[in-house]
Amino acid sequence: MWKTVICDDETEMRRAVKEYLSRFSEETGELFSITEYDSGEALLFNLTEDADIVFLDIAMGGITGMDAAKKLRDKNNNVCIVFITTMTQYAIEGYAVHAFGFLKKPVSYAQFRLQMTDVLRHLKPLRAEALSLKAGGEIRKIHLSDIIYLEVLDHDMRFVLSGDSITSRITMKELDEGLKGRGFFRCHKGYTVSLDHVRRVAASGIIMDNGDEVPLSKHRRKEFLEAYANYIGGGAL
Repeated sequence: MWKTVICDDETEMRRAVKEYLSRFSEETGELFSITEYDSGEALLFNLTEDADIVFLDIAMGGITGMDAAKKLRDKNNNVCIVFITTMTQYAIEGYAVHAFGFLKKPVSYAQFRLQMTDVLRHLKPLRAEALSLKAGGEIRKIHLSDIIYLEVLDHDMRFVLSGDSITSRITMKELDEGLKGRGFFRCHKGYTVSLDHVRRVAASGIIMDNGDEVPLSKHRRKEFLEAYANYIGGGAL
C-alpha cells in the first residue's frame, strides 16, 4: 500500500488524479491509500512522515505549492513530490526541493502512467531499506542508512539516528530478521550497531560516528571484528 496525498485547490483535478490512480491500480495491482487537501496550509498541518507520494499543485491560493514543498522538505526528506501545474517555468526551482517530476495540466492518463511507473521504480528499493515504527503516537518511517545503533530499554527499543533518536515498542528479536544481511551486528545483548556508522573499535567498546560508545561483549568481540573486517572489505554480512 502506497500512502498517497493529492494537494490541489481544484476539485476536478483532485478527482482526475484519484481516477488515474484507480486505473493505474487496476492495471498494475499496486494499492494506494489516498488523502486529499485543497491548500498548502492543510497539507503542511496534516501530513505525516509515512507519506510516500505527494501530488502537489504549484498555483494555489495562500501558500504556493512550491513554498509548501520547501517547508515539507524540512519535515520529510524522503517523500516523492510530483508537481501538477501549468507553470512549467518552475521546473528549475523544483530541483531545489528535490521534486521527482512534473505533470503538465491538462494531465493525460498516458503522461500520468509513465510518471507513476518512474515513481514506483524509485520508491520500491527505498521501501526495502526502511522500517515503519510506531513512536510517540504516530507512525515513523526510518531508513536503515540513518540508524547508527539500537539500544534495548526494558520493553522498548531506542533507535539512535543521524541527528535524532526515537523509542518504539518493539523487541530486538522482532528486528533481527529484518536487519539480517543489511550491515547490522548484535554486539551485546542490549545493543545492535550499524557497521556503516562504526568509527573505530576501542578496548572498552565500539565508537560510533556520532561519538557515542557502544558496549562490545567480550564473547562477541572476535566475531564482531571478523564481521566488521568483512563488511568494510566489501563482503556480505
